[in-house]
Amino acid sequence: MVYSFSFLLFVAVLLIAYYFVFKDHQWLVLLVGSLAFYLYMGRAYSVFLIVTTVMTYFGAIKLEGLSDFQKNSIKENKENWTKEEKKAFKTKVSKKKMLLLSMIAVVAFGMLMVFKCKKFLPFSWLILPLGMSFYTFQSIGYLIDVYRGDVKAERNFLHYALFVSYFPQIIQGPINRFDKLQHQFFQKRSFDFAQIRSGLWLFLWGLFKKLVIADRLALFVNNVTDRNDAPGSIVVAAVFLFNIELYADFSGGIDMVRGISEMFGITLAENFKRPFFATTIGDYWHRWHISLSNWIRDYVFYPLAFSKTYATASSKLSKKNAHLGKTIPAGVVSVFTFLLIGIWHEISFAYIAYGLWHGFVMAGAQIFEPLFGYLNRCFSLNKDSYAMKLFGRARTWILISIGEMFTITGSFAGFLRLFYQIIHDFKWHRVITDIELYSLTYKDFFVVGIGVIIWYVVSVRQESGMQIREHIAAQPWLFRYALTAGVIMITFIFGIYGSSYNAADFIYGGF
Repeated sequence: MVYSFSFLLFVAVLLIAYYFVFKDHQWLVLLVGSLAFYLYMGRAYSVFLIVTTVMTYFGAIKLEGLSDFQKNSIKENKENWTKEEKKAFKTKVSKKKMLLLSMIAVVAFGMLMVFKCKKFLPFSWLILPLGMSFYTFQSIGYLIDVYRGDVKAERNFLHYALFVSYFPQIIQGPINRFDKLQHQFFQKRSFDFAQIRSGLWLFLWGLFKKLVIADRLALFVNNVTDRNDAPGSIVVAAVFLFNIELYADFSGGIDMVRGISEMFGITLAENFKRPFFATTIGDYWHRWHISLSNWIRDYVFYPLAFSKTYATASSKLSKKNAHLGKTIPAGVVSVFTFLLIGIWHEISFAYIAYGLWHGFVMAGAQIFEPLFGYLNRCFSLNKDSYAMKLFGRARTWILISIGEMFTITGSFAGFLRLFYQIIHDFKWHRVITDIELYSLTYKDFFVVGIGVIIWYVVSVRQESGMQIREHIAAQPWLFRYALTAGVIMITFIFGIYGSSYNAADFIYGGF
């Protein structure tokens, strides 16, 4: 656990070694610490990390070598080759590069799929190795960047191994890009108290969201969704609160690992931008799990959208209807890419349905956009007005919640059961009278409510452009330390923790 005493002690020792003991070899401290952490967490599964690292390292060098060979050969034979011979040579080398890239991707994703498909295989006892989804996507993203010529292949194997295994991000993301981290790892840094303090604040903020909000709500949500006798009104409350739990859990975990990384002077990619302020599903996916959304966009959606097949389909449809020619192919690609997002989580009905739901909603929004515009004009609706933004946020939350109903129980039967409970036995008044029967008391909901209000106020300020930590750092020292102590006390007093409580694993740690 990111907030266990042993892990925090490990980080503290690593910080001392990083800044004071081996300050001339800081990147080696990070590499040794990352490998030690991974071996401690899952020695038996470290072979998959090693195989992925070795494959993509040598694969990238080979891809770059083929690209250099192509450029040099064309340059040397500029006067000798005809245009057709040059084109044939380029095609031959391109096929070799694509074959190599495809083989490595198949092996890397194949290993990942074995664990994702474990429910359908005879070895369902397998446990998904720590961070496998994250480091696989990160490594293949690097390989594709080298294939495209966007980055140079890393020649130092240990440098590349650090990129793949860097311990804060391997826990639950985000999915980082090589060109964003490459230079950060190897800059020499001096101890900076302000930097340590800023990272600690981000860590504490994530810890507050995880322990005070997410883990408390998990008790209620799990109790409701595991039972078949809960009235529909309480099921609806549980589904809506699950969205808050999931966001507090995942964003809280990301804040913690980003805070730890910042203590070492390394900035990880931002993974959330206040998704519940989104007014459309498209806007939501620009704010939620940004690193995964961007990966799918850059390495799947764009290649498909710029393919010859896409262009041909769009051209044929455009002859009949220009709007449909533009939106139907885009909608098909959207459904496919969101299906991949669902499969990234798990190969099961729950997550396939989750991905398809978001894909069809996105495609429908694009296809029916003229109709929505017509209705707005008919009713003189100003989509930029505050009321319409509130309506858009509520609508988006409802659509997201329907999607989460597929995953909250993890099965088709569970989805049908929840749906049946909602429409058959709603009894709206029981959400008030009976809610204490499901693990949490009114006092617990009061604590969650206060936590969500604090979180919402911070989010509003961030949405308006305020840099919260920089703003706090500019305040008098007494205020800063009082605020820090206050957050620590609130988290310890109201957080779900202790020897009698088995703290929930991070939800996205399982992906």
